[in-house]
Amino acid sequence: MGNQVVAGIVAEYNPFHNGHAHLIEAARAAGATHIVAVMSGSFVQRGGPACAPKTVRANAAVACGADLVLELPLPYAMATAERFAAGAVGILGGLGCVDVLAFGSECGDIDLLAKAAGAVLAPYCGEYTKNLLDTGVTYARARQKAVEELYGPEVAEVLSSPNNTLAVEYLKQISLQELRIAPFTIPRAGAAHDAREPGEQFASASHLRNLLDLESAEALAPYVPAPAMSVYRSAAAAGLMPFDPHSLNTAVLSVLRRMEKSAFSALPDVSGEGLDNRLYDGVRAAVSLDELLSLVKTKRYPLSRIRRLVWNAYLGVDADLMTLPPPYARVLSFNKRGMEILSAANRTTRIPVSHSLLKLAEKNEACARFASLEARATDLYSLGLPAVQPCGSDYTQKITVR
Repeated sequence: MGNQVVAGIVAEYNPFHNGHAHLIEAARAAGATHIVAVMSGSFVQRGGPACAPKTVRANAAVACGADLVLELPLPYAMATAERFAAGAVGILGGLGCVDVLAFGSECGDIDLLAKAAGAVLAPYCGEYTKNLLDTGVTYARARQKAVEELYGPEVAEVLSSPNNTLAVEYLKQISLQELRIAPFTIPRAGAAHDAREPGEQFASASHLRNLLDLESAEALAPYVPAPAMSVYRSAAAAGLMPFDPHSLNTAVLSVLRRMEKSAFSALPDVSGEGLDNRLYDGVRAAVSLDELLSLVKTKRYPLSRIRRLVWNAYLGVDADLMTLPPPYARVLSFNKRGMEILSAANRTTRIPVSHSLLKLAEKNEACARFASLEARATDLYSLGLPAVQPCGSDYTQKITVR
């Protein structure tokens, strides 16, 4: 334990594939003895349900080299890149025993990523970005343009790629939260983020989700490690995957059609830009979820933002939860080395840690609110599984050492 080096990874594992295994292997090769991952739960950052239940995805990760998987609560998991990173890094920092944050990036250059993080943290960059937003461009484009104007094209180019952008957010949070965690990056291996065509061994998670939608879990085999494939096969046989991405569309529309106009103004990440009115009007005109997204999306409001708004509305996510720090660290899966991480965290953690959502809910009001939301989200998510699950599974789920 004296030589223990704990590396943290932020992920969705939606689903776990060879690229994820590559990062774990690289972290170990660089000196990490233990790996803890913070993973999205039933819903993911792009806005929408995960391809398989969180326990299935967590077990696949532990089967393939992660030692401990913790859940990223919904208010952070289905949020902007900045909020996503704030929650995940906050949980890793809250454990008090994480030494390294490992992540993939398109550039693979930690110094360049650090320059970009410093640039976006500069107050005048924020002011310039706000001015550019008035021209009708997206926040991401406005920020990149501001960085280019102030720091040059090389630093700004970092912000044009999705994994680089997340990496910059991780570095920002390490600085803002004043954490003693060393960043470590490797170039992203294989297919690009959201690439439609796979490489020889690597495929993007979006391509794998398309395979699940059009074929079956068995179609993942060429692109995921064998231990993960074993987990997926067992889950598919039990009716726990794949999630049908279209199964909840009518349910979502029914909830949104019952909402008062004022309720749309209270959604997370609406801002005072008229997006609430646009969403309200779209709900009344659309006869399908795809049509709703198409009606509301504009050059300024990207599809991912609209998807998050729609699903947050369906799940009843309170906007004020977005302002709270992570109240706990919930264990989804672990092995013997994971138990060693938990043992170390028991001496250093600043937040409650447990596999039991029921026990976490009893800690304080914030924990109770987050736990209630998480349980409700899982209950609604399970309606889209091949074998629909009863309510309350988040409170009764048991885990064993893998």
